[in-house]
Amino acid sequence: MKRIVALTAAVLVALLGPAPGPAQAASQAVGIRDNRFDPQETRIQPGDTVVWTNQGARTHDVTSDKRGQFSSSRMRPGQTFNQTFTEAGFYYYFCSVHGARGKVGMWGVVVVGDPPASQDPYGAASDEKDERPVILVPKEERTIQAAVDKAQEGAIIRIQPGVYKTAVTVKTDDLIIEGVDRFRTVLHGEDERSNGVVVDGARGVTVRNLTVRNYTGNGIYYNNSRDYTVARVDAIKNRTYGIYAFDSYGGVIKDSFGWGSGDSAFYIGQCLGCSALIENITSKYNYLGYSGTNATGVVIRDSVFMNNGAGIVPNTLPTEELGPNRGTTMYNNRVVNNNYETIPAAGFSETVGIPYGTGIWMPGVENNVAVDNFVKNHRHYGILITPSADSDPPMNNTVIGNTIINSDFDEDGYGYDLAWDGTGADNCFSGNKFEGETGPPEIETLYACENRPFAGIPFTPVSAHVASFVPTTATRNQEEPPEPRRPSCQRGAPGCKRP
Repeated sequence: MKRIVALTAAVLVALLGPAPGPAQAASQAVGIRDNRFDPQETRIQPGDTVVWTNQGARTHDVTSDKRGQFSSSRMRPGQTFNQTFTEAGFYYYFCSVHGARGKVGMWGVVVVGDPPASQDPYGAASDEKDERPVILVPKEERTIQAAVDKAQEGAIIRIQPGVYKTAVTVKTDDLIIEGVDRFRTVLHGEDERSNGVVVDGARGVTVRNLTVRNYTGNGIYYNNSRDYTVARVDAIKNRTYGIYAFDSYGGVIKDSFGWGSGDSAFYIGQCLGCSALIENITSKYNYLGYSGTNATGVVIRDSVFMNNGAGIVPNTLPTEELGPNRGTTMYNNRVVNNNYETIPAAGFSETVGIPYGTGIWMPGVENNVAVDNFVKNHRHYGILITPSADSDPPMNNTVIGNTIINSDFDEDGYGYDLAWDGTGADNCFSGNKFEGETGPPEIETLYACENRPFAGIPFTPVSAHVASFVPTTATRNQEEPPEPRRPSCQRGAPGCKRP
């Protein structure tokens, strides 16, 4: 019998070949670029290995959100870090230099196998499972401020639909202030109150799902705060800034709408290693769609900037500390038709003129990256690099892989898809798609990224043109922006009959 079994096995081997060995583990590469992981989400199977390589110009690391799970040392450009994952699940991580736990700033995730969505610690259903104590306004506390003053750390302030003519100051950590209906829960400044919600020195405060409008200063203002979040907020006709974070770190501004700000709808300023992320926002009819003064380490992605005076404007100014602006990444944004000239003067617009009709403007910044943005229909410039208003030179900025269309939108004969006035050094342009003129001509040949280092060559048509906008004249046209067309109520909210 034993001989028959042996013969049978031998026949099977001859017919089928040797039995396959164990499956070979695979490896997946992730690039560490300045201010982002590429790709941000990596999917592998149990037993596979992820290999991170620092492809940026600065030092980064890889640190798991779950303490002690995995971490690298600080990696210089070119260095790598490997991690093998044996169990299915969601493994979130961040760069501790430029991000923070909780999908803040520079972060990524490794998804191993096919874990159920309920295991995702940052999944869409996480808000529904929140078991924090809740204070209802106005049912339990008549005013929002009274509810905030009563709340202990970890509480939710839940605001019923209505118009609240108020100003709120928050100094308690780890609060959530949320509206029941994004479009009907309205904090209103009546063009008299300075700020809608001020978070002063607190950590972990979230403002979400409401509207703030018509404040003379800012709709939402974070000052000297940490780990802040703004989500699903409409900031409308706030006369200086819509959503404003100053000297604050570890922030996320997402899924929000800004309209009619006298300065910018979204602003991050005076932070070194801000670890801030702006994603999926829409910014329209503002002086600037985004402004970031002396802010280092900000990522702006997957957002829309339309019909502003200028679209995305990271900048350097002496009015704030920690300059220059360094390390802003602008990725996969839609920047269209930013030619709006008539916003009433306020804040930045009272003191500094801008070259209207510019999609992305980088005045006096360093190590900024504009990649994979769609930039269309601007009167003067698609993407522009110049000194700051205070003559800080732009240095080592990278413009790569963008699509720029029609940067002489008014057909006055002046418009450049890509432009640099030659001040500073090492500002490079490569792999962009465009059909219009550049200033200087053949900018991708003259200043190709692979040719760095190089000094800039003065190009006076751009420098003279931009200088003509800098003086702010009291005679420029000023008009009240129109009202935005927004939904009447939020689907699913009590009393909302929208299908």
